[in-house]
Amino acid sequence: MAVWNFLLALSLLVGHCLATDDGDRIDATGCPAIFKASCTCGPGDYRAWKPNSKVYITNCTNAGFTDPNVIEFTPDQTEVLIMTGNRFETLPWNLLGVWENHSKLEVIDLSNNGIKEIQGKSFHKVTNVKRLILNHNDLYVVSTMKHPRVFSNFVNLEELHLTNAFTEQIDSKWYLSDLKDIILESELTKLKKLHLEQNEIWEIKDMDMFCQLPELLDLHLSDNQLTDINFSLECLRKLRYLDLEFNRIRNLPQTTLEKLEGAFGHKEVGPDGRLRFTRQVDLHGNPFACDCHMQNFAQWLNRTEINLMNKDAMRCYDGVPASNAGKRIKNVDKLDCPVKVVEGTTGSHHAVTSTLLTILIILTASLLAVVLWINRITVKDKMQPLLKNLQNHMQYTTIEKQDEEPPEVSV
Repeated sequence: MAVWNFLLALSLLVGHCLATDDGDRIDATGCPAIFKASCTCGPGDYRAWKPNSKVYITNCTNAGFTDPNVIEFTPDQTEVLIMTGNRFETLPWNLLGVWENHSKLEVIDLSNNGIKEIQGKSFHKVTNVKRLILNHNDLYVVSTMKHPRVFSNFVNLEELHLTNAFTEQIDSKWYLSDLKDIILESELTKLKKLHLEQNEIWEIKDMDMFCQLPELLDLHLSDNQLTDINFSLECLRKLRYLDLEFNRIRNLPQTTLEKLEGAFGHKEVGPDGRLRFTRQVDLHGNPFACDCHMQNFAQWLNRTEINLMNKDAMRCYDGVPASNAGKRIKNVDKLDCPVKVVEGTTGSHHAVTSTLLTILIILTASLLAVVLWINRITVKDKMQPLLKNLQNHMQYTTIEKQDEEPPEVSV
């Protein structure tokens, strides 16, 4: 056994040395040879991060990688690492290795890699990373695949992108609870932008879901299934943009309107030095029901000074009268109530059905009686032989029973 362990350790050491050799050699793409000419490495434009300057980019988009250990050989001068469109189901420990410092690395993009699990010690040497993108993956953050301190080494993280990042095999109410623990345990105290679009979120049950993010400026929740803003905004003192486009909001109750006023309804000094409403909310693209139940919401829309983005694009999905459907809410001039279902209507429906069935039976019986009367002679001729046979049968049965009776015995 000792010999076997020694041979195994030796083979691993040799493999590491060979990989390190490939990692040290640079090919024509400017990347380590271990990338097999599937990437590009060097200065370039990354306008999404620094629009007016060149940055060193290691770009391995659709490189066909299936072994995430290749990421370890990312050049140390890399500022932006783009490793998208590959296949990494599990990210191992020390994803970026243990030897290089990666002190210049500011952006990591691991989108669309089919990632299911990020281990607790996957990210190391990421102290200066400010933007982490994990969009369009298949993350499980529950049960044994839950690692609460998964982002704990991102001490300067400002943007976390999790658009369509979680598996559809688990209900959002479960992974949101674990995501809250991750936010808490990872201490993302410098996070300014959080993207959670397209994650099939129906409800955010924890009122303090985002309260552990004191520096949060932008919260993106569009393209989900939310019907209300059922989480706290009071704790997000610096929140400047709330994106709720294309959810399932039909109406907003008075309590939610007051919550929005409290969070976004105060003026701040703008870039020009003037007081203005700088904070923004986007509610357009929701299927609003424009009927009498929308009175308070419609009045609030007309009078509020909150900066509602795309306000003129907010439309009715349906409503009463039916002509409200498709109208811009600002152009709706009539909000009627739907026809109420009277109590006991179900019972009356049953009564009507029973009455109609009774009438149908009576009509059928009457029609049958008329047909029989019209054809009474034919029916009589047909029935007489049958009745005679039945009568004879009854007589024979009676005689047989009498014959079978035992004789009386005198005692």
